Amino acid sequence: MAQIVFFQYLEKDSLLHRMDGRLKLLCLLLLSLSVSLAKTPAHYAAAFCLLCAALSAAKLPLAALLREMRLFAFLLAAVFLANAFFTDGDPLPYLTCFSIQGTQTGARFAARLILMIMACTVMTGTTSLLDFRNIIEWYLRPVPFVPEVKAATIVNLTFVLIPVILDSYAEMMDAQKARGIELQKNPVKRVRYMVIPLLGRTLRRADEIVFAMEARCYSQTRTRAVFHTNRADWVLLLACAGVLVFVILT
Repeated sequence: MAQIVFFQYLEKDSLLHRMDGRLKLLCLLLLSLSVSLAKTPAHYAAAFCLLCAALSAAKLPLAALLREMRLFAFLLAAVFLANAFFTDGDPLPYLTCFSIQGTQTGARFAARLILMIMACTVMTGTTSLLDFRNIIEWYLRPVPFVPEVKAATIVNLTFVLIPVILDSYAEMMDAQKARGIELQKNPVKRVRYMVIPLLGRTLRRADEIVFAMEARCYSQTRTRAVFHTNRADWVLLLACAGVLVFVILT
């Protein structure tokens, strides 16, 4: 069976694994805001260096993460080419169908997407699904007219299905290659042979999760989680806030 490490919790003994989940989610939001506001190479470099340090501190398998980045290669290429081709501007030398401004815009969007994937990987790789559900529930508790337990469970199930879909995709790709799918020249048939079985497997897996929850008498009444923070957690939060301040002021 294929082993996918993207968007999956990997149990380790690291600083980020022991970090308070509430502050960890704030760090994710600050980095996301920094990436969305980034305009210069220095902005992207600051966020990239901080995320690389976080990946190293979390003891996540960097080689496996880089290898599985190919799953997003099509999306990155589509974002880059769409901006480079459809954005008006001065044409590139030797590639007159692409504009200079469009190429720069496409590169920025692709860089933002890569950094967002890295930030989400750090968050999901160092936070268990139970902790993530408790974090969402804690933040939604003061919000009026919002069923925090139900909303947290919905978000939690979403993160449960993401690695299932990725793992099923990788497993089905290996099976299709073993059956000579690469010899099929019609791209429509190749997509059909992949998308329809993947959708069916995902829906069956969702039904299995629902049946399992019902069999275990799932209830929204539960004991509230207790969180603890330390000095290192606040230092990491200040580092993320510093990147945001750097992006805004420069």
